[in-house]
Amino acid sequence: MIPALLWLLGCQPECEDCFPVPDESSMVDIATTLFAMGHPEATPGPYGAEWRENELPPHEVTVSAYAIDADEVTVAQWVRFVDTEAGTVHFHPLQPLEWDGEHFHPRSGEADRPIRYVSWYDAASYCGWAGKRLPTEAEWELAAKGAEDDRRYPWGEESAGCDRAVYYTNAAYCEDIPAPVGSRSPAGDSPFGLRDTAGNVAEWVFDAYGRYSLGAQIDPTGPAGGTLRVLRGGGLRDTAESIRTTLRFGADPADRSEGVGFRCVVPR
Repeated sequence: MIPALLWLLGCQPECEDCFPVPDESSMVDIATTLFAMGHPEATPGPYGAEWRENELPPHEVTVSAYAIDADEVTVAQWVRFVDTEAGTVHFHPLQPLEWDGEHFHPRSGEADRPIRYVSWYDAASYCGWAGKRLPTEAEWELAAKGAEDDRRYPWGEESAGCDRAVYYTNAAYCEDIPAPVGSRSPAGDSPFGLRDTAGNVAEWVFDAYGRYSLGAQIDPTGPAGGTLRVLRGGGLRDTAESIRTTLRFGADPADRSEGVGFRCVVPR
């Protein structure tokens, strides 16, 4: 396995100069933790019930210590990547960037908004370039809901609102485009202090999409096979039911959307 792929999988390089030193100034440390992953045990409800069968069964997961970005990766951060020789191939014309003939720049007003129109491959490559990797689904869920209870939302059981998240209220969109990262902080923060884990943009995670396995697990990374990758957190066009902490979607890793971005982690 090539060193870059080992790093994306969370393996530490054998030499100090193999990879860039990650910038951890805006990351949150999470200690090794045992928590209940997935939706609490439930029976099917009437049509329109918010939880989904793919959130079952609840299962104990131990996640080893890691650090995770407090915010979604921004357009300004993405520009530094696509302006490199290695990153240029990950530029897409729908991304909110402009080219001056020599360098990429964020479009006006976009620097602090989350990057979007990125595929899973784009996101994984950026994290590797930054000396990080995509979070596993378990790492993402723990960071979004904490370990003490099965929070419906990162902030608790209280209803979502435009003061807590950027989403679709079933009457109106909170924002026409994704908001600058952290715009709903602290009201929408997770127990660990992560921002925008509900709404704004959904986030790619490392795992292939599939059913949860039964029984306790340590540092799961999803099924070995499968053609889809997991998205978490919901985006600005999603309803309150779709920005819950246990909600999960499977998507083609080559897909791009205005409502999909990502954040990265560093294993400890």
